[in-house]
Amino acid sequence: MAGARESLGIYGHVPFCKHACPYCDFYKMELRERPARARLDFPGQLRREVDLLLGVYPEMAERPLETVYFGGGTPSTLVPEAVGELLAHWKGLFVECGGREFTLEANPENLTENRARQWHAAGFTRLSIGAQSFHPEELGLLERLHGPETIEEAVRRSRRAGFGNVSLDLMFALPGQTMERWMENLRRAVALEPDHVSFYGLTWHEGTPFEAWKREGRLAELGDELQAEMYLRGADFLEGEGFEHYEISNFARPGFRSRHNARYWTGRDVLGVGPGAHSRMGPERWRNPEDLEGWAAALAAGRVPREPAERPGPEEAAWERLFTGLRRTEGLGRGEAPELVEACRRWHGANLPESAAWMEAGPEGVRLTREGWLLSDAILEGLLREVIGAGGHSSLQ
Repeated sequence: MAGARESLGIYGHVPFCKHACPYCDFYKMELRERPARARLDFPGQLRREVDLLLGVYPEMAERPLETVYFGGGTPSTLVPEAVGELLAHWKGLFVECGGREFTLEANPENLTENRARQWHAAGFTRLSIGAQSFHPEELGLLERLHGPETIEEAVRRSRRAGFGNVSLDLMFALPGQTMERWMENLRRAVALEPDHVSFYGLTWHEGTPFEAWKREGRLAELGDELQAEMYLRGADFLEGEGFEHYEISNFARPGFRSRHNARYWTGRDVLGVGPGAHSRMGPERWRNPEDLEGWAAALAAGRVPREPAERPGPEEAAWERLFTGLRRTEGLGRGEAPELVEACRRWHGANLPESAAWMEAGPEGVRLTREGWLLSDAILEGLLREVIGAGGHSSLQ
């Protein structure tokens, strides 16, 4: 396990949604599918899970709690008072930490004036608002329950409630989306003066309604060239508006990078609670079952509801370091992963001149360019072959 004084993050997965979006593959359920009691009991169950985990890892209580992130699903469907009590309980379990970042994901239609003020009073410092688009047709396609004006009012309510850190999520490469409409989405988002913007290309996840509709010919994927152009032009636009492009899909005003998400990208510990959540504690990895009832039953019986903890093998560890490290603008530094950096440099040299547009390899480390991020899956496969072929993974065991 990591050193006792290293900081800790907690991720709470809230699976409840008023309506399940047809493109999403996260573990979730519509509120109408479960009795109201399931949602009301949920914060207390999250509290119980962390208490049980402290019984397994008692030394964890000696660590500062730096970040908390409630994702989902739709965390803003939970009763604010109960979430505030849960957050206060967690803060009392761990060592005090300066500059804490406590984030709540919220849908615009749930973000009322009263809820925003309650979240802020409870100690949340950051709201991540799922805007996705500012066009009614696109919001209808995504089956979102809000309109463009609801997004605008949600941001205003967040500011009036005292939030000084507000992030907006957007999606691009939607079926039928034009470049003009995508850039208009970005312009309207920036006009609201957010502190952080995340944008993601639509992924056709297997098992989702969107993927089925694509197979049936009801929806069509945009061409690769247009998707790439949307990504590059969108990134250039946000940089021109004063945002730093610090991770493949994330942009921040100076000083407003997501500290919780950075824990994943830098290999730091995150305790995942709730059904379907993933945890990383030092060399151990585990996940909770995607089963609300089974998860709750284990807690009621006094058991930690997780699948057996595992330690990644050499190949998996190498992939994890490459995948997370090369998502960042800073890339991988020689001081944090010397063997992987050398493998990247060998791959880069063997694939010149093409790789010159995809990767920058200097004496202190390696990083992918934006063009490299567009090809990151293929590049990572090549890098992993280089690592394994050279035996450079051995020191990661």
